[in-house]
Amino acid sequence: MLHTVLLAEGFVVREKQPAGRRVKLDVTIPEGRIEDLLRLGVRTDPPLMTGAVRLKTKFDLPAADADITDRLKLAGTFQVSGVHFTNEKWQAKIDSLSLRSQGKPKLAKDHVTDDVPSELTGAFQLNHRLLLFRSLHFEVPGMEVGMAGKYSLDGKEFDFHGKARMQATLSHMVTGWRAILLKPVDPFFKKHGAGTELPVKITGTKSEPHFGLDFGHKSSPVEARQTPFGR
Repeated sequence: MLHTVLLAEGFVVREKQPAGRRVKLDVTIPEGRIEDLLRLGVRTDPPLMTGAVRLKTKFDLPAADADITDRLKLAGTFQVSGVHFTNEKWQAKIDSLSLRSQGKPKLAKDHVTDDVPSELTGAFQLNHRLLLFRSLHFEVPGMEVGMAGKYSLDGKEFDFHGKARMQATLSHMVTGWRAILLKPVDPFFKKHGAGTELPVKITGTKSEPHFGLDFGHKSSPVEARQTPFGR
């Protein structure tokens, strides 16, 4: 399929109610492209991201008089490397976050773009056009994020909550007078080998994503992996 190879085994059965064929498969992608997979079910062009993908999933396509995207059910795990977001706003935010998390706020403030590649792993379920992630781990140089949430295939809904762990302390992620003001609170957010650990959220839509702090949200069991930076 385009640049992606899928290995599948299972069965196709004829059903009476509703009339048609049901397809149930175990699917493995040892080497592929995430943009190829997104083109199957996500009606956004270009796809949200590009990158190399490995994936294992249960594939269930019940018989029904409806679009494949309405019927398709998936449940599995994945790993995507070299991620690039096709939405320029998303990629620019990722670039800025990576620079600040490494303690380079001046470069982020000057909008220096590195086109930073990301790493993404997780466990997911797809049902009724809604992707549910019970665990999602995102990593760029200087920052790790562990989240859980949902994403609608039409790109109209993002709702993710979790924790972000940065290599730099809060005061080293900003410039000027703000760095001086934040210096006294650095110890309160320095946890588990990270310079800073914060609750975060991603909400909004594909065209208008919103990244922010999430102090008011109930803690999720999914957290960034608590491993020290520079390992």
